[in-house]
Amino acid sequence: MNFIIRMIIGLSILFIIPLTNTYAENAETPPRETGWYFPYLGQGKGTWDASVGVFLWTDTFHTRNLQFRGDMDLAPGVRWHTVVRSNREQDTLRGFHPHFDENYLEGYGFHKSQNGTLSASLRIGNMRYLHFPYPDSIAVFDQVPGISDLTDGAKTGYSGELLTLDYAHKTGLGLHVSGINWDFGREGGSKILEDYVFYRQNFGKLHFETHVGGLAVRPEPLGRKENGYNVYLGTNGTRYTVGLLYEKLQNQPAYTGVMVSFPMNHTTKAMGKVAFDYDRTPEGFAMQIPLVSGRIGGIEKKVPEGGVLVGEVKAERLRTYWQNGQVRNYYEHRISSWGETGGSDLIVVMKEEPWYLQTEALVSPHNFSVGIKTWERDRQGPAQLSQKVTYQFYKK
Repeated sequence: MNFIIRMIIGLSILFIIPLTNTYAENAETPPRETGWYFPYLGQGKGTWDASVGVFLWTDTFHTRNLQFRGDMDLAPGVRWHTVVRSNREQDTLRGFHPHFDENYLEGYGFHKSQNGTLSASLRIGNMRYLHFPYPDSIAVFDQVPGISDLTDGAKTGYSGELLTLDYAHKTGLGLHVSGINWDFGREGGSKILEDYVFYRQNFGKLHFETHVGGLAVRPEPLGRKENGYNVYLGTNGTRYTVGLLYEKLQNQPAYTGVMVSFPMNHTTKAMGKVAFDYDRTPEGFAMQIPLVSGRIGGIEKKVPEGGVLVGEVKAERLRTYWQNGQVRNYYEHRISSWGETGGSDLIVVMKEEPWYLQTEALVSPHNFSVGIKTWERDRQGPAQLSQKVTYQFYKK
């Protein structure tokens, strides 16, 4: 069965199921434990912002990466996302040649049963963020698309039709498959990017994960896979957590990784607000400073007087940046949904928590025995910024 047919099947899974079974009828009815749901804010509702990058060190200061981001819901389970960059220069704002770092339509949905959850997503366009659904600890180590496209090098990111299917069973076992039909100026035909079995489970204060099967190759160009496995073991808690990764794929060196996750505090909030990062090549401090932001389609900041809460969508926004501090991707994971949402007669109130530095995940093609200097010299791995947001729906 070719990839196009699989995409059609994926779309059928998403949209043929009647939407009337998606949500509870009102706030007095508890959220349904099973069935399909397609998180939805309402037609034409969304958010936008603009930001600019800064890089500085003892003898260096320059601005770069002026960008505009927009997100808009179009229908239940259908939304549009874009990130426009002002120019193609890596370390300057000179000239004005806007282009899309990201620009795609996405259809997505979730089916929850007593045994597990099926997640499905089809994105069409230009993408730089691969994760769907919410990434587990191993996925956080994934390499972020690089910047060679800013220096007249190879194109980065994922351009085409990207289909992801993920099933997580209540036992901790699951299956993840993603594939792409390269398009929009990218050649390569149809290709499976990942197809692996996973297992995730907590054992008291320890968290264990493993992926076995076709896994993404870390060196560029991205979009290739090899058979193999990786294993993660870390602590389990609500504040600081740490974990170790080991990975071995065919025709690849053994990789080891270290991840630290941080709680939200004054320091991590300050770093998250400006996407702060310390870079090694070249050495310096990188930031992506917010300039202005807004809401689309009448999303409110305050609860209306006399309003009755009838539904809610919880989400988490994630941004990851490359080793030189370039922030070029963004994704809002819709985590859960209940009640009435998306109706034209509803008032939507958005409640945002602060951005914060959530995770640092470092991975290197060496064992730890080589010493910290050698291990760190060749390491990859992103930092991950997080912002939790709740959309509440009210009737007067």
